[in-house]
Amino acid sequence: MSYRLVKTDEGRTFTKDIEVLDRDSLGGLGERTLEVLEAVGQQRTYPKKIAESLGIHEQKVYYHIKKLKDAGLIEVVKKERKGSALCKFYRPKADALGFQVTEGWKKSREPDTKVPDEAFEFFSEFVGGDSFKGSIVVGSPVEHGPFMTASRDGHYAIQLGLFLGGFCSLENRFAVKLDTEVKAEKALDRNLILIGGPITNTVSRDLNEVLEVRFDWENRWKIYSGRTGKSYSEENVGLIAKVEDRNYKRILLSGLDFRGTKTCILAATQQPEKIFDDYVSDKQFYRVIKGLDRDGDGKTDDVEILE
Repeated sequence: MSYRLVKTDEGRTFTKDIEVLDRDSLGGLGERTLEVLEAVGQQRTYPKKIAESLGIHEQKVYYHIKKLKDAGLIEVVKKERKGSALCKFYRPKADALGFQVTEGWKKSREPDTKVPDEAFEFFSEFVGGDSFKGSIVVGSPVEHGPFMTASRDGHYAIQLGLFLGGFCSLENRFAVKLDTEVKAEKALDRNLILIGGPITNTVSRDLNEVLEVRFDWENRWKIYSGRTGKSYSEENVGLIAKVEDRNYKRILLSGLDFRGTKTCILAATQQPEKIFDDYVSDKQFYRVIKGLDRDGDGKTDDVEILE
């Protein structure tokens, strides 16, 4: 029977397929047959090469190959003619082999094995252990701050939270705070993920001052890049940034309006391989993106990288 073997290491989850046999079947294979199986697992190969690597007669390899095929442990991956002979290349059907000592199963949370490495690296300071480290900060939904604005994008943190739940569990505290709470509590001595820009999120406003790619509202509302000198004011444009501030990591996910913030969240959770492809842990990271409506239904379903 085929199962999945799960390994956890420093908060990351790794898996491989495992073929589980009963004790009689596993014991009946014999040590030499298992050596042949290991040889097949090391590289896609054919009996003659296996015989040479193990120092045994080729006909004996065919005997062991038959036992492995009958047990359902290997399969032919390709056929190739070498001279007058037709060589069959084999591979294991699973990456591991074992048998069950006890019956029954323990309930467990299904690990998210689809989370890309690029996303894990980008959020590593927040999810690198057993539980979430830091806070997600959203703008208050009531009028506040210098511009007396109310946030309309705080609920997008739910999408991000569901995504990050694939990496780790929650600490015994609330992971989400309003920007007004952070200000009142002076809770800046931790890693922060900021949802929303400097107009509706006052913590984002403070961070904006130190960003190389920042929001600018002096002449018109736009994102200005000190790296390229370009400005972006189109609808559905957003900024994803990761910098160090006060010796802590800050991640900003914000648009020129709530639609741009939604685009940033969708990009980070649905296209991390594309968005974080060139992320380097010890350098500042900036990504200016634009949401696209490919299928014409009025909703963002793709992302264009502007910078």
